[in-house]
Amino acid sequence: MTGGYIYRGSNFSGLQGIYILGDYCSGRIWGLQKTGNVWTNQMLLDSSYSISSFGEDEAGEIYLADRDSGNIYHIIEVITGS
Repeated sequence: MTGGYIYRGSNFSGLQGIYILGDYCSGRIWGLQKTGNVWTNQMLLDSSYSISSFGEDEAGEIYLADRDSGNIYHIIEVITGS
């Protein structure tokens, strides 16, 4: 698993407060959310990326690095189905 960040940006309200993380081997991107004392997880996207890292910009937007292609991708609300 590749740890990520809690989404704190303002562009995508459907991701607000969700911890985004990924699986390097499978490419799956997961979201963790805490409600009270209970954590729930949900697979957000089954991708083909080799997720080697996440990053966050000053506005709280989240990005992931794909080791295989060398590309950086912006995490957007579309992955949550919102």
